[in-house]
Amino acid sequence: MALWKISVKTSGTVNGVRLEKGMSVECVTTSTSNPLQTNLTKNKPMIGQLFMNKYGVDLEKAGLISMGRLSCEKIG
Repeated sequence: MALWKISVKTSGTVNGVRLEKGMSVECVTTSTSNPLQTNLTKNKPMIGQLFMNKYGVDLEKAGLISMGRLSCEKIG
């Protein structure tokens, strides 16, 4: 298991969703692989739900869950 910090890289409004640089969530995965690179199809709903719960923004619907928009750092 691994703990990850997923953060927004840049501020802006995309597809009607406002993002601010530094918005971040933490997630736990069963593998030690970066959740934005490995099994992204499986991890998108989890990442989207974490941002929805914390900030009320739907990154999955807006198509913003990608390495281009988000950074991922292993913290545990």
